[in-house]
Amino acid sequence: MDQKDLILEDYVSAILGELMDEYCPPKAHADDWNIKGLKDAVFTRFGVDFIAEGVKPEALNRQELGDAIFGKLKERYDAKEKLIGPEAMRHHERMIMLSVLDSQWKDHLLSMDHLKEGIGLRGYGQHDPLVEYKKESFEMFEDMLQRFQEDTARYLYLMQIIERPPDAGTGGAQGGEPAGHAPESGVPARQGGGGNGHHPPRLVATSADDLEEAFMRRKRRELEQARMAGAGDVQPVQQVVRGQEKVGRNDPCPCGSGKKFKKCHGA
Repeated sequence: MDQKDLILEDYVSAILGELMDEYCPPKAHADDWNIKGLKDAVFTRFGVDFIAEGVKPEALNRQELGDAIFGKLKERYDAKEKLIGPEAMRHHERMIMLSVLDSQWKDHLLSMDHLKEGIGLRGYGQHDPLVEYKKESFEMFEDMLQRFQEDTARYLYLMQIIERPPDAGTGGAQGGEPAGHAPESGVPARQGGGGNGHHPPRLVATSADDLEEAFMRRKRRELEQARMAGAGDVQPVQQVVRGQEKVGRNDPCPCGSGKKFKKCHGA
């Protein structure tokens, strides 16, 4: 399974399945479905209004409704990939997944530290702290993976595609329109082609174009901060200057601390 299949068939499908369970429960009658809630939830996560795009829930059973919505989500993803090209889309997928995982993993490690600090209190409730730790840490890991999938899908779907005309350079779009204007539907209008389709834009940018560079800058900054913090904790080592005679263990330490040599630099 490649990246695209993983995102669509695993992440997006799982997210949509959970939304269907929440707003259109399997045992609920169609009249009791919360279609507005489902529409808003799908739009918040994917930027797709499936009602506006022709899906008619009143004419579909639950399975058909889920398939129809997933079809619209796949169409949107395919349209975005067609606009920037498969190679660029794979690049953005990798970088967004890497960035999201980095952020979620740091939060997970912090949560694990908090769990370790308080796990001993479980004993007061007649629970085995070790058993509770294994259970809760597993649940936290599962939650972290779910957040990773949701954030990855959301960022990729809500990533704005910006196109520049071939001769626009960095000066913006021609004809007084802002460069890269994207309609609220999420599928940006083509620019610089004169409406005849014969001159597609050569340069394509997205809000994730600088993601790799920004990610590497952040990692370098974190490394530098860690190095400086570590340097501040290191105390300079005082050298012991020996004379011709050997310092006895009970003699004052030559470093001038006032302590006996055996309890200072002779320890």
